[in-house]
Amino acid sequence: MLVKEFLDTLRAHPDAALLFGYDSNRAVAPGFHVTEIKNTTYETIDCGNSLHTWNEVIVQLWVPGDVEAGAEHMTAAKFLKIWNVVADRIVLDTDAEVRIEYGDEQTRTALYHVDAVAEGETELRIALAPQRTLCKPREILVDLNPGAVHLEDACCSPSNETVLPLPTTTKRAGTTAGCC
Repeated sequence: MLVKEFLDTLRAHPDAALLFGYDSNRAVAPGFHVTEIKNTTYETIDCGNSLHTWNEVIVQLWVPGDVEAGAEHMTAAKFLKIWNVVADRIVLDTDAEVRIEYGDEQTRTALYHVDAVAEGETELRIALAPQRTLCKPREILVDLNPGAVHLEDACCSPSNETVLPLPTTTKRAGTTAGCC
């Protein structure tokens, strides 16, 4: 989900409690804090030798060990207030993907995609999904020509096979002759 879509949803429901769900049946406990909001720029070269560049905005959540019983979930209005304090000091890319960083005593810290936001009467249920590993050249080829490309023919196949040329996501770094 893009930052601007996420923020628009929160702005439309300022009094809603934010409930972040992850790992199918787990949830970030009430009393969580937003401990950091950070811009991240990725510059990568995939196994097809294509250069990719993109931005993400990462919101880090933390539940302190001394949360009192009966603590409530943060409201959208409070989240937006924190967001605005940060946005007054650094430029946050609203066209970037928003990611949620979270971990606790039972779960290793991980970055999650915002998979969906469900609006309830008094809450916004934010479904988080873990990032997945993928082979970008295969994904690009399938997206360009579904059904016509055999995944075995994409990059990362044995080195004696021909590597298919790929479209440039940003700019090219060399040729497509090399592969992982």
